[in-house]
Amino acid sequence: METLKDLVAECRDASGTVIETPTRTAPYTYDDFVPNAWKSGNLLGHYGVHPGAPVTVVAGPKDADASETGRRVDAADPLLAAIGATLVGATVELEPQEPVDSRALVLPAGWTERYDLTPQCTQIAYGGPPEEADVVHFEQEMWSENPIEPPERVAPDDSAVVDSDEEYSHADLLSVATDLLEEHGLDAESTVVLDTPVVEPGAFVPFLAALAAEATLELAQVDSGSIEGDLVVSEDPAGENEVSVSGLTARLRDTRRA
Repeated sequence: METLKDLVAECRDASGTVIETPTRTAPYTYDDFVPNAWKSGNLLGHYGVHPGAPVTVVAGPKDADASETGRRVDAADPLLAAIGATLVGATVELEPQEPVDSRALVLPAGWTERYDLTPQCTQIAYGGPPEEADVVHFEQEMWSENPIEPPERVAPDDSAVVDSDEEYSHADLLSVATDLLEEHGLDAESTVVLDTPVVEPGAFVPFLAALAAEATLELAQVDSGSIEGDLVVSEDPAGENEVSVSGLTARLRDTRRA
């Protein structure tokens, strides 16, 4: 397993729940995830996203309104968009830099007027549906995409996620995710809890670790109360099974520079 494309393909043999979300009553299973990840990549390719192209993914509440500022993820959609972008060789940025000069900006439908864009940037909104005619509806168009693996070639050293300091390759992300899996003994019976906004590269790693272990990723909310999991990734870790999201970003940086 050398790329995120390999990781998603290997999930075809997994079973059970891949993501537990507060916005979905039915389990979001691995059987759902793999074809939808492929569809997400093909959808982005349809709108001009190609290998090396930047894609900005604003991970926020699915039904956020214009005034809401919280960035907690409560649905699978932004995670599907992010990993789908890497499957076509794009680089994902999780914190918008204005004016957004990416080939695509994926964001909650209620936030489509929040950011300044360059003319080349296509807005793709989840939730909603969006009111603006020129904004692509993520769920609707993904549903009609071809559920096959995107044809673009991806190499281990290709950039997958970027921030203001560094670019992190497929190999970097898989290295840190695999280390996390081994350190916490994750397997198909494990639950990984994401108790932090997805606004930095380290917040993407728990999702990848869960996929590599064929485990379940739980999206915790501010009002979730007591949080339990085999691994909990948060901004302020307290227990022995908790890890700092900023620490994961630092580990990615160290891996990249090694």
